[in-house]
Amino acid sequence: MNRKNISRIVLVCALLIAIVTILSLLLFWTSKLNEEKKIDELRRELSKVASKGGEEALLSLAGVPLKGIFYTEDGVVLFEDDSSWSYSLEEKENMRAFDKAKASVIEIVQDKSLSSSISGCGVIISSEGYAVTNGHVVGSGKDISVNLYDGTSVDATLIGVDSLTDIAVIKLEKIDRKYVPLEMYSGQLNIGQKAIAIGSPYGYSWSMSVGVVSGLSRLVYTSSMLPLTNMIQTDAAINPGNSGGPLLNSRGEMIGLNTAIYSTSGENQGLSFALPLETVLDVATSLIKSGSVNRGWLDVLAVELNSQIAEYLKLDFDQGVLISQVVPSGGADRAGLKGGSEKVQYGQSIIYLGGDIITEIDGKSITGYSDYIAVLGSHKSEDKVDIKVYRNGNTLLIKDVVLTMRSEENSRWIIR
Repeated sequence: MNRKNISRIVLVCALLIAIVTILSLLLFWTSKLNEEKKIDELRRELSKVASKGGEEALLSLAGVPLKGIFYTEDGVVLFEDDSSWSYSLEEKENMRAFDKAKASVIEIVQDKSLSSSISGCGVIISSEGYAVTNGHVVGSGKDISVNLYDGTSVDATLIGVDSLTDIAVIKLEKIDRKYVPLEMYSGQLNIGQKAIAIGSPYGYSWSMSVGVVSGLSRLVYTSSMLPLTNMIQTDAAINPGNSGGPLLNSRGEMIGLNTAIYSTSGENQGLSFALPLETVLDVATSLIKSGSVNRGWLDVLAVELNSQIAEYLKLDFDQGVLISQVVPSGGADRAGLKGGSEKVQYGQSIIYLGGDIITEIDGKSITGYSDYIAVLGSHKSEDKVDIKVYRNGNTLLIKDVVLTMRSEENSRWIIR
C-alpha cells in the first residue's frame, strides 16, 4: 500500500472519530437538557405538593414513613419516623430539660422542727453554693434548711432579701460538686415558646409543668401593692410550693424565677408570672456583694397617663407619667418639677391634676409605669437625671434632678 492510500485511510479515520465525538457530545448535551427539563418539571410538581400538604406530603410522596415533624427553638427541623420509639420528640425534649435542671433545683424549709414543711423552692446559681429564691419563701431567714435532689439536706444562710422584687439569696453549706449551677439563657424570649416550671407544689417534690410564654413585659402588683415590672407571663401550672423555682426553656436553661400567680382561689388558674432572668441575676449580684440593692427613685406621687385623664385634660396624647404631687424640698422639688393643683377622685385615690407630665428621662421615652420604673431602676440614689416634661402646652427639659433611694415605702408613690 502506497503512502498516498495510507494518508487517505488516516484522514477517513480521523473524520469518523470527529463525527462520533460530535454526535456523542450532541447526545450528552441533549440528555442533560432533557434531564434539567425533567428536574424543572419535577420541582414545579413538588412545589405544588409542598404548598398544599407541606413537608409531610413531600416525604409521604417519597415513601418515607413519618409520624411527625418537630421544630426546635434553634430553627432545626427534626423528622420522627414510624419506628417503635417509646417517646415522642417533644416528650424526649421535656425529659432532657428536666434531667438537665433537676439537680440545680432545691426545696427550702424555713425551720427544722418536726412539723416543718416545704415553703418553696430555689435555684443554685453558682458553684460556691449561692442560690436564688423568693423573699416570701425564706421568711425571717432563721433556721433555713435545704433539701437536695438526691434526698440529702444541708443548712443554708440567708445572704439578703430585696423586698422590692421579692428576690432572696441564700448560701448552701457543704454543697457537693455535682450540684452545678443551672445554665442561664441569654437570648430573646418570644410569646409562644415553651415554658417549663419545676418546683414542689403542695409538697410534691420536683414536679414539672409545661406551658408556653403567654406574655412579656407585664406590670404586676404584689399583695403588698409593690409593682413588679417586665414580668414573664406563663400558663405553665404554678401553685403554692412552686415559688422561687425556675422557669425554663425547652433546653432546660433558666429564663425566669417563678414568683406570683393571678388567682381568685389561691391556686393555679393558668395565669402565672416569673421574674425575668436579667432582673434575678442583677439583684442577686448586688445582694451577694453588699446585702442590698440601691435603686434611684423620684420623690413624687406619680399617676400613669391614660385616655380618660388625657381627654379630661384636653391633651392630644395619652402616654406618660403625670406628677400629682412632689415631696417638699426633695430632689424633684428643688429641680423645679411641678405637681398638680386640681383635686379629683381617681378610683379609690385622690390625685391632683395640672402638674408636669413626664415624657422622657435621660432621653428614654416614658410611656407609662413600666418605662418609668425601669429607667429609674437603672440609676442609683444621688444620681442626676434630665427629665423632659409637658407643662401648660409647652415641653420643658428639667436638668440635674437628684434621685432619692427607692424603698418599699416610696415605691407605693404610684397610683393604680
